[in-house]
Amino acid sequence: MKSTVPDEPAPGASNALFEQRLADCALQGEATARELAAFGVTLSHDLRAPLRSIEGFSRLLLQPPHFEQLDDIGQDYLQRIHRASLQLSQMMDEMLQLIRLAQSGIKSETVDLTGMAHDILASLKLTAPARLTEIVVDPDLVLTGDPQLLRLVMENLLNNAWKFSRKSDVVRISLGRVSDAGVSAICVRDHGVGFEQRYADRLFRAFSRLHNDPQFEGLGVGLAKVQRAIHAQGGRIWARAQAGAGAAFYFTLPGLTPTPVGATDRHHGEE
Repeated sequence: MKSTVPDEPAPGASNALFEQRLADCALQGEATARELAAFGVTLSHDLRAPLRSIEGFSRLLLQPPHFEQLDDIGQDYLQRIHRASLQLSQMMDEMLQLIRLAQSGIKSETVDLTGMAHDILASLKLTAPARLTEIVVDPDLVLTGDPQLLRLVMENLLNNAWKFSRKSDVVRISLGRVSDAGVSAICVRDHGVGFEQRYADRLFRAFSRLHNDPQFEGLGVGLAKVQRAIHAQGGRIWARAQAGAGAAFYFTLPGLTPTPVGATDRHHGEE
């Protein structure tokens, strides 16, 4: 989204003109907030009602004796309608969460990222206790930021690392503080399926997916939420990957302490 902060007036321009520009920008921001709120109400109420009818009545038709009265093609069509209604409902939920992220106030607290990551990874391991794992989390990763937003960031990045390592014999995930192109950052790395780097600009678009393999569930909203959560705290997020060789997601926040000497990151595919 383009910044609404006006440029400072040129030399000789009146302060009154600049103050008027600031006031106009403030009004524009208030109007955008009202539009987001109105859109959220529309999603929550106006669009939910017909969608609930589609989902509810199609679910009833899936039950006996109605379902048996349809031929194979009719049963297939009905199942498709029901699945699509459930998917649309989930997409609405994701859009509402994006709107709430845009409207939420930001807290600034000390966050134990190491402890948070261990907690999330422990839950992921419970979903597949038989999987072999090699997980490395740097100790004492402490950041200043919004704990709820950082939790959202870590849950999505670590869930993705786990999900896209599904085809690997061993799940390898690391979390640590690195330097990428001279920038101190937090990095979540996996050795899963990866992606083509030329498509990296599509990663953070809502409902955009690079992997259409049905083994990898999702709607393509997680990284859009991650980006908004990082931007809301004044930070930046980017990714590097190679198809078949895993992916690395980096993010930085204001005040992130310099990376320790010797912790410079190596990009995927480099020796």
